[in-house]
Amino acid sequence: MISARKLALTTVFALSFANAAFAADHSQAYVTDKMLDLSVLIPPPPATGSAEDQADVKAAFDAQSHASEARKAQAAADANEAVYNMFGIVMGDKFTQANLPKTTAFFERVGESEGATLDPAKDVFKRVRPFLAHPEIKAIAKPSKSFCYPSGHTTHVTLAAIALTQMVPEKKLEIWARAEDYAQSRVIGGMHYPSDIAVSWRTGAAIGAVMQGLPEYKADLAAATAELRGVLGLPALAAK
Repeated sequence: MISARKLALTTVFALSFANAAFAADHSQAYVTDKMLDLSVLIPPPPATGSAEDQADVKAAFDAQSHASEARKAQAAADANEAVYNMFGIVMGDKFTQANLPKTTAFFERVGESEGATLDPAKDVFKRVRPFLAHPEIKAIAKPSKSFCYPSGHTTHVTLAAIALTQMVPEKKLEIWARAEDYAQSRVIGGMHYPSDIAVSWRTGAAIGAVMQGLPEYKADLAAATAELRGVLGLPALAAK
C-alpha cells in the first residue's frame, strides 16, 4: 500500500504542480477547490446496484461484522481527526497540542485544506454513506451525513502522514501503517466503503502535491518541523 501511495503522489505531482502557482487563498486553507478540482481528477464511484457496488457493500459489511469489540471501539475513537489522535500512538507522549503550538496551527491548516478541496467533490459524486443506504451496516463511529466519496478522514490522514514523514522521516513506516489502520476505521465504523478509501489515497496525494509547491506551506512546515523535533529530542534535519 505504501508503494501505491508513492506512485500516486508521483503521478499527480506533474498534474497538480502547475496549480501551485495560483495565489494563496486568504482563508486558513493552503489549498482549495479553486486550485485543484478533484471532481475532474478522480473517477466516479461504482454505480449504485452495479456488481462493483454490491461487492463494495459486502466488503464494508464484512469488515464491520468481523471486527472485534476492541477494534470497533477504536473505529469510534478514530472519528476524531486531530493529528494527535491520528498519530499520538506513533509519535509518543510528548506529541500533544500543549507542547506544540506551531505544529498544531500547521496541521489545522492542513485539515482546512482537506475540507476546502474535498467537500465540493463530494457534492458532485453524491454517494450516500453505507450506514444510511444499507441498514445491515451500523453507524459505529460518530455519524457523518455528508456524502462519502471520497473519504475526508482518509484524505486528511494522508495529508498528515505526508507532512509527518517529512518532519520525522525516522518514523515513516510507523506513520504510514497507522494511516492505513486509521483509514480502515472508517469502513469498520460504517462511514465508508472500501472504494471510498482507495480513491482517497489519491486525493490526499494530489492535495499534498499542490501543497509542496506553496511557499507558505513550506515555511510553516519548516517551523513545525523544528518545533516538533525539538520537543521529541531529535536532531535538526540536514538542509536540502
